[in-house]
Amino acid sequence: MKQVIVIPARMKGTRLPGKPLIQINGKAMIYHVWDRCRKVIPAENIYVATEDIEIEDYCKDNGINCVVTEKAETAIDRIKLFSNVIEADAYINVQGDEPIINTNDISTILNYNQQYPDRVVFGKTEANIEEFNDHSKAKVVCALDGRLLYSSRAGIPLNNKGGFVSAERAIWIYAFSKDALDRYHNAQDRTVLDKLEDNEIIRFLEIGVPVYCVNVIGDSWAVDEPKDLEIVRQLMAQQG
Repeated sequence: MKQVIVIPARMKGTRLPGKPLIQINGKAMIYHVWDRCRKVIPAENIYVATEDIEIEDYCKDNGINCVVTEKAETAIDRIKLFSNVIEADAYINVQGDEPIINTNDISTILNYNQQYPDRVVFGKTEANIEEFNDHSKAKVVCALDGRLLYSSRAGIPLNNKGGFVSAERAIWIYAFSKDALDRYHNAQDRTVLDKLEDNEIIRFLEIGVPVYCVNVIGDSWAVDEPKDLEIVRQLMAQQG
């Protein structure tokens, strides 16, 4: 079974433009993500997917496989475009803004994908009250078998008094088959809830493709805003 890791990246961004090439401890953010991934699978099976020449040039200069795609609406759409170029049995999406992604979490998704190759799957972990109320963190509600019922930036689920009891949040390491990517992209425009929530995984639910979640450690920290850079630097220092 051929599994490839795809790291989608683009320079355009509303909150943090040029994010993939921002320097963290002397290396670009995208390099840190790639370096973590190659601790799990061989580097020849890891690719950056981008529409930007600056990122392509950086990858070439640093020995990182890179595929240039057309412009894409979402990261999953970009991986679909990538899958038209690179053939594989499974496409593992590791986000380009996760410079301290836990390698054990990547392995968990890879192992789940080997067991259930036809399933769309991503990671989840417990959410505390701060994460529950943070709209930048997507929350998930799952069935007993791990099937995703819904994901929202709002705080879900609530008790019957509208309060927090317990919750889980998404850890965006995905696995897709080629068929799932094709069905996703063939929906053309972003679906209603995908666009409303700005939460791309929901499109699968809207077009009738089951999605599953698996428990991971989830101790990474995504860089969404400038304030996250200092947090990541501190966490890197703690990790040595």
